[in-house]
Amino acid sequence: MQQSMPRILFISGSDANWLWLSDAVGDRFMLVRESGTFSEITKRVGLVSPSMAVVDYSPQVGLDASLIVKELRELAPDLPVVAMGSKDSTEDVVNALRSGVKDFLSLDSSAGEVTKILTGVVEKAPKQSNERKGYALVVLGGRQGVGSTTLAVNLAVQLAKQNKDSTLLLDFGLPLGDGLVHLPAEDKQGAMDFVECVRNLKRFDATLAKTAFRRNNATGVAILSLPRNLADLRDISASDALKFLNLIKSFFENIVIDLCGFSNIEFVASLLRSADATMVLTPQSVPGIVTAAELIKSLNDKGIATQTFDLVVTPYHKDVALDAESIAKKLNIETVHTLPDRRAPLINAVNGGQVLSAADSKDPYAKAVAQLLDKVNANRKHRDGQGGLAGTFKKWFNK
Repeated sequence: MQQSMPRILFISGSDANWLWLSDAVGDRFMLVRESGTFSEITKRVGLVSPSMAVVDYSPQVGLDASLIVKELRELAPDLPVVAMGSKDSTEDVVNALRSGVKDFLSLDSSAGEVTKILTGVVEKAPKQSNERKGYALVVLGGRQGVGSTTLAVNLAVQLAKQNKDSTLLLDFGLPLGDGLVHLPAEDKQGAMDFVECVRNLKRFDATLAKTAFRRNNATGVAILSLPRNLADLRDISASDALKFLNLIKSFFENIVIDLCGFSNIEFVASLLRSADATMVLTPQSVPGIVTAAELIKSLNDKGIATQTFDLVVTPYHKDVALDAESIAKKLNIETVHTLPDRRAPLINAVNGGQVLSAADSKDPYAKAVAQLLDKVNANRKHRDGQGGLAGTFKKWFNK
């Protein structure tokens, strides 16, 4: 199969340098230019899925190149970054190399030298791994109380029926620790929270994966929650957090991530780029839909293609004027699902220390979740047939 042309995101405000690089690479690379704010650069990264980025360090361009490189490395740790500028400026070269770029392109280099350097960077970039990678399913909600944790827990339980000991629930939603309320798990010795796991990133292996997570004994679902003190999140870098989240895909077939209410939109956007499927929940009320629309706009601004999300309208009432298809159209999302209003059975299950999908698989809510999973799994098999679970952006976060 013929390989696609490598794509270079060129970050520069100089027309002259853009033309110089375009002439140098010819038709060997696809060149895309961005010269705006980092928010615009982030959006371009999401849309282009580049093989590498080239950042212009020329002083006349007026960019804070070192800061851009730093932010790119946090956004996409495995995206190679190359600096460009004049080798006559020792300060530019030193600053570029200190910021962690893979190489330096001099503006007086020949076309052959430029091609050789860029080709070498692409060849040395992390390749798509053939090892098993888990399927990451994210559940989002614009506000607390829309049922995202309830859905995430029921999804995890139903996925665990297919493979009991290979399903992980990342309990990252708010209120804090709500997943553990819905899916109780014993507090065992050696169990860690998310920050502790990231701190142990370098020694995290299959053995630690078996001991670091709490488990719900009835369903076999493993659970990882945020620390009780959210201020602890400041002690870890976004880059290490994303590397850890990608690493655990080697140990679990299915990973359900509840992100409802998570306030760090940069982190959410970065995580979504490595997810395989995303569900966004909304009620049928106008305030709820407006909140969902605001969330989607924020993600669009970060370069996330939300049109590919699965919209879940819950609880759904046929006698409400706004039907599911109309809401999906307003939010510009193609695929929509509905979940019935089963408030009483859901509360009874939680009060009894159970999950409705496990307690009564014939309940209309459990059946609707199963149908939703069937549709997601159908898309999953289609993607497997196209070369694995990795999405367009997942390669950035592979080990």
